[in-house]
Parts: sequence; structure tokens; C-alpha cells
Amino acid sequence: MRKHIYLTAILIALVFKTGSGQASRPFPQNMDYSFGFKPHTITYQEAQNTYNKWKELLLVECNGGFRVICESQDETRVEAIGFGMILTAYFGDKEEFDGLYNFYKTKRTDIANNMMAWNVSCDGINDPGSATDGDIDVAFALIVAYNQWGGNYLEEAEKVVQVIKNSVVTTCDSLLALAPGYSKESDIGPMWGGCDLTDIQYYTPAFFRIFAEVSGDNDWNKLADDTYTILHAAAHPETGLVPDWQSVSGIPGGNSDRIPYFRYDACRVPWRIALDYLWNGNTLAREWCTKVSDWADNIGPANIKDGYNLDGTENSQGYHNSAFVGGFAVAAMCNSQGIADAFGTEMTKLDETHWFSLSTRSLYLLPITGNFWQPAVSEK
Repeated sequence: MRKHIYLTAILIALVFKTGSGQASRPFPQNMDYSFGFKPHTITYQEAQNTYNKWKELLLVECNGGFRVICESQDETRVEAIGFGMILTAYFGDKEEFDGLYNFYKTKRTDIANNMMAWNVSCDGINDPGSATDGDIDVAFALIVAYNQWGGNYLEEAEKVVQVIKNSVVTTCDSLLALAPGYSKESDIGPMWGGCDLTDIQYYTPAFFRIFAEVSGDNDWNKLADDTYTILHAAAHPETGLVPDWQSVSGIPGGNSDRIPYFRYDACRVPWRIALDYLWNGNTLAREWCTKVSDWADNIGPANIKDGYNLDGTENSQGYHNSAFVGGFAVAAMCNSQGIADAFGTEMTKLDETHWFSLSTRSLYLLPITGNFWQPAVSEK
């Protein structure tokens, strides 16, 4: 039997109306977290304006549902669907949320073991294999949707969580880890990567702890805890920076030609790790986020570029964007009020149009403005 988890007085009083489009926690909530520092220099209106822009530029109809535009008008990636489902759930847009989930379901493939093909178009599939982070975000978004609208979203989340567990959670010596994807057509086995190649950006310990509650499977709690061992295995001892790709043992790039420095995968790690402190008070999350945000503050919020070697030397394409500044801004919430405020100020100065920077900006602004509340799982 699942435990009742009631995280706030609002959730204790939550009334679920199956099929209702009215969100139980409409935006904005503007909450203070139990731990950390919320910037005083940015407001929820910044988050609302960015989300409105994201919907206008990137959310498009497709066969009665919705998808998210990526590098081209015809391309959609599973990570973008995960981003979109999280956003529409927190902003309380049920029609858009359901349309994105329906699109997700139509793009699940047998080759990906019933996870979504990672690269698709409206009417086709470009690559039938999976990418683990997208399905993880979809499962989490379904739990947020259950908190917003009730219905069968929690059962749907359970199914996705179980598929992920069966497909891409693996054991590396004593650690649990994530394979980056699954494809029955792969030359190196259906679950590709894992111990020799993983992506720390795919790990969100705060989500995993909720998955443990949903599924009753304590392996998710172990994966949450083991995340920190994998994170520190590759993190630079001075800067805290981590590579886009690594082996579980900490070899940057793993045993492959994947990117071995801090770039467009790793830029999301501060957001994913910080949530475990903001929600749960995890001291390991706080310590790493403090180290990496101290380094970023030393560079200066206005000087952050889109790529670094792990020792902190620049290795970028020369862009200053929300994908990187925003990740450090969320990490700064684990550090101090002054550093959080400095990064909050810089976020007010940025404006994005590229799908990735705009999507990640929208996501980061939710925790930055106190609107990434921790969903509860209640007994059905």
C-alpha cells in the first residue's frame, strides 16, 4: 500500500476532479522552498512571459495533438516532449498537456521497448531508439498532472516508470546507473551504454525519489543516492564541472568519442541536482551545487559562455544564453541569497528564440520563481 505523502497544507486539501481542466495548483504559486534561497530579483511574470513565448514559437498541433519543434520545423525530440509536458503541467494547461502525451504515445516503438523514439516528425519516425532523459521527464510530468487534475495520470506514470526500470536501469558493480537509451536495432545490444557510457544529465535524484513512492520499488531511491557517486566520479575537484558524457567510473567521454567537457547536456545538471536540495534538503546536492555556483559566480553571471573544459577554461561556441546561465541560477539557490540574486538579475536580461535555450529557460524559471513545487503521491 502506498504511503500518503502530504507535502504542504495545500496538498492536504487537494480535491481531484477527474476530467476537469481546472488545475488544483494554478500558476503562479510563488512558494518558498523548505531549503535554499529564492532570488529576490526576478518575478513570476518573467516565467509567464517566457512560457507564453515558448508556446507561441515551439508548440504546434499534430494530428489532433501537440508536439514541440526542435532544430527544424519537422523535427521533434523526446527531450522536447518531456520539457513540454513538465511545462504544461506546472502552468496548468490540460489540453496542451494531453495533446503532448497523446503524441508521445503515438511515437512509442517496439524497438525502444515501448519508450518514445528519440527523434521523430509529426507523421514519421527518424530514429526508433530511445533517449532516457525524455521518458524520465514524461513520467515525472504525469505525476505533476495527477496533482493538478487527478484522473488516471498516476497509473500512466507507473507504466512509464516501469518501462524505464526494465529497459535502462543497470548495475555497475555496487551502483545502479542509467543507460542512455534502448534500441533493439543497435549493434551493441538493446540497452546501449550504461557502465561504460552514461550521461549525468539524465539523472534527477528528486524525481527518482518520487518514482520510488509511485512504484514501491526502492531501487529508485538507491539510484537517487548512487547519482552522487557517479556525479563526483567525473566532477572536477576545484570547479565541480561535469562532462556531457562519462563512464560510471568517471572517465570523461566514457569509452567513446562523446563530448568529455561541460556543454549542452551538462548545462542541465545543476537544475536536476539542485531540486534534491530545494525539495528534500539533500546535503550532497547542496555541496555540489554550491561548488559549481561558486565557480560560476567567480566567472560572473554576465560572462558565462556555452561551454567549458572541466578545469574551468572556456571551450565554447561563444554564446551567452539561458541554457547555461539558468542552470547555474538554479544551483545558486543552494548557495547564498546574494549569488542567487545575482543570477536572477542576469536571467531578466536574457531573451531566447532557439528551441533548446528557450525550453530550458522556461524550465529553469519555474524553480527560480518558486513555481516548481514538489508533487505528492497519495494512495489511490
